[in-house]
Amino acid sequence: MIMMVLAAIAVSCDKDEDTETCDSEDLAEDFSCPVDVDAIATFCTDGVSDSYYTYNGNDYMCTGVEASTCDNALIQLGVALIEAGCGTKKNSESFDSGLIELSQMAENLLAEVRAESLYN
Repeated sequence: MIMMVLAAIAVSCDKDEDTETCDSEDLAEDFSCPVDVDAIATFCTDGVSDSYYTYNGNDYMCTGVEASTCDNALIQLGVALIEAGCGTKKNSESFDSGLIELSQMAENLLAEVRAESLYN
């Protein structure tokens, strides 16, 4: 009996490590999107090996779990927002601030995930 309980605890602990944490942000203002464009992007990470952004049903993968590993994903996400009608050449400053907002969202969530893993 004791072995079964310990095995169940070990399995449940393994599942906790694989749990994904996500945070969403409405980027309509940051990217100067028209009111009819859904500009909600989500950043998800497991804190161990995977992190990515999701926008409009598409995942934009990072190469690790540091915000700096998401540069290519940010560029792809920015292109998707432009194709959706957000950001214009006239307002490139808004586009840059939007990318900064996305990167900060990743930094904040990754810091939360790391802090939680220290306490678990």
